[in-house]
Amino acid sequence: MKGLLPYPLGRGLKKEWTPRQVRQYNEINGKEEPLDGFHCNGNESSEQLRGDIVWEDIRKDAEEMCNERNEDSLDVEASELLHGIVKRSILDRGSLEEALSAHLASKLSWDAAPFERWHAILLKSFTSGMSHCGKAIRNLMRDDLIAIKERDPACPSSGHAFLYFKGFHAIQAYRAANWLWSKGQRSLASALQSRISEVFGMDIHPAAQLGSGIMIDHGTGVVIGETARVGNGCTLLHGVTLGGNGKQQGDRHPKLGCNVLVGAGASILGNVKIGDGSKTGASAVVLNDIPDFATAVGCPAKIIGRAKEDNPAVVLDHSCKYVQLFIQRIRSLCPYRHLSPSKPRHHAKEKFENSGVEE
Repeated sequence: MKGLLPYPLGRGLKKEWTPRQVRQYNEINGKEEPLDGFHCNGNESSEQLRGDIVWEDIRKDAEEMCNERNEDSLDVEASELLHGIVKRSILDRGSLEEALSAHLASKLSWDAAPFERWHAILLKSFTSGMSHCGKAIRNLMRDDLIAIKERDPACPSSGHAFLYFKGFHAIQAYRAANWLWSKGQRSLASALQSRISEVFGMDIHPAAQLGSGIMIDHGTGVVIGETARVGNGCTLLHGVTLGGNGKQQGDRHPKLGCNVLVGAGASILGNVKIGDGSKTGASAVVLNDIPDFATAVGCPAKIIGRAKEDNPAVVLDHSCKYVQLFIQRIRSLCPYRHLSPSKPRHHAKEKFENSGVEE
């Protein structure tokens, strides 16, 4: 801690501290009590502190959006339009949970299911709901936002991801549907799944299991089946299918490990295991297990090498630049490669003579 934080600090907790700094301060000072309203002695405390920072970043981004200068050719209505969107979605809300539930409810509502009812259900799931792994949904949504900001080069800020990235929207709506499914409200969860598919173009079954820090870039055309599992820190691009390979029931969908990268248009079919840190190339069709840190491409997919990076889901190497390729025997393209080189090629000579081609 020396050189990192001023000491002693009494009960003052700076909000710009990272969770790691808070834990270090507690360990050195033997703190067992919350500092300035933060519970800083466990995982929930660090996530609570980080969550507040995420919401503060979003509000700051929203204020910067409202202060953007327009070109001379744009009229005042353009500024007022953007300011109204940002104000209603972020600046008028008191927390990330409230803002996200209202933002999604405005997109998912229709005549039979108005805004107020979706807002109440989503808000309850985001504030008190738990995922299949026992982690609070409110913490998972923050992990997903952080992952998008870190990985997506087209994401200028957390505020932009919150407002405009439908991959993030669909994942959070799925988390609410997954919570409803776990509570026995399966018909309502299916209704929410159907609406997510209509609005965002992504079909994620409410019973599927998604971890934390997931990024689905673009999102259009993504299908994740009922018994599929996606580990922490994975990145999926548009058009990815985690589906079955027949009409059998039971456990029939893929199981992705942690930090897995799946390229655009890839299809992973059947109850196969995709290892931690593995990479699946664009448009690949995976029908068999893929080991940890392996790279598979093609249709059907074949393993061509080992990933060089520690976390392919963060590096996003879609061109297979960071792959240690397996050495394979190069086969000659000669039409007579089946002939033994120790034998004279009389048949080849005869064929050239009969065809009238000079050697």
